Amino acid sequence: MNDQKYMLSHFAGVFHTGVFCQQEDQLISYEENPEYNPIYKNEALRTLLIHRTDVQKEPIIISDDFQMFYICVKCENIYYMMGPLGMHVMSRTERHRFYHFYGIDGKWEKGLHYHTLMEILQIAGMFTKMITGEEYTDQQLVDANYQAAASVKERQEQAWFDIKSENEDIYRHSYQEERRILDAVKAGNVEEAVRLSKEMDSNIGRLGESEVEHWRNLSIVAAALCARAAIEGGVMPAVAYRISGFYINKSTACKDITQILIYRNHVIEELAKRVWEHKEKNHTSSYIEQCRDYVYRHYREKIYLDGIADTLGISSSYLSRLFKKETGNRLQEFINDVRVEKAANLLIYSEESLLGIAEYVNFPSQSYFGKIFKQKMKMTPRQYRELYKPAEFYGRKE
Repeated sequence: MNDQKYMLSHFAGVFHTGVFCQQEDQLISYEENPEYNPIYKNEALRTLLIHRTDVQKEPIIISDDFQMFYICVKCENIYYMMGPLGMHVMSRTERHRFYHFYGIDGKWEKGLHYHTLMEILQIAGMFTKMITGEEYTDQQLVDANYQAAASVKERQEQAWFDIKSENEDIYRHSYQEERRILDAVKAGNVEEAVRLSKEMDSNIGRLGESEVEHWRNLSIVAAALCARAAIEGGVMPAVAYRISGFYINKSTACKDITQILIYRNHVIEELAKRVWEHKEKNHTSSYIEQCRDYVYRHYREKIYLDGIADTLGISSSYLSRLFKKETGNRLQEFINDVRVEKAANLLIYSEESLLGIAEYVNFPSQSYFGKIFKQKMKMTPRQYRELYKPAEFYGRKE
């Protein structure tokens, strides 16, 4: 029993979530502070997990409306539960709604770690192996928990969609047409890329039930494909994915078709423009491109010259001289540029405090953040926010 307690406690610690066991009316927690945990605080959730476990041989994996996952395994009339395990980082507002939904007091709210679906399946498999000794593959867990959800109605809808698609004289835009747009982005031909995308609009097949859904899906696909084309054209992956991610999020939240099309055109235009700018600049070595990409991916962490040099397989002194020679700036200047760029975006589009933004982009203090930001932007962070923040964001408390 002590061995099991040791393992369950470490499961909770390693995966930053709750682990519990319930036998009759006794609930035991294996994490230090379970007051934040929906399994611990919400009896209805525990009842649901237990009921599902009683009618299914395989371990239970369920998700709620917040995309938080919970696992339940039964062994000798004892129910072992684990969760929540999230698939995305919650905003402060989402986190508040999540805790409020489960009746948890606001003082217990805390940030939650997130995992990919594959990691959650692997965690469920290890958890089950530890409790019961039985082994399940990822696919077995998926089949047991999700295949049943593919109802007869769903399969009928799929068949009807296939028949409808065959009968309608509508075809998806051809690979050649799509390729022309992607080639234009890859070449940095801004006007041609936008023109071709507009030209294709009238010939494209349905990508959704409603008009809004159709154009939203089209915009998302365009952003994803063009990001890859831009990377092929020389844009750093971190930059291309950041641009496409921004416009995908904007399109996803938008219900106005005109605005969705504007977002779609903007993402194509901006990605093609970044390729053009890359080609216009003096060519830099592969080392410098990799160095820049490293900074974009790790700007929220402490970045050391030695660390980047080790990653690239060159000496730190050589990297420092090369960066200065090819870009005209010291590496630390570029790191600050990236952090200020990210901070400026947060000042406009988030409600985070100045201290929160400084910490997020990894400036050592709010005062240092303000000093560097003013050097780069010729105004303080607060002045920048007041000047550029959209009207709908006002009313926020600092």
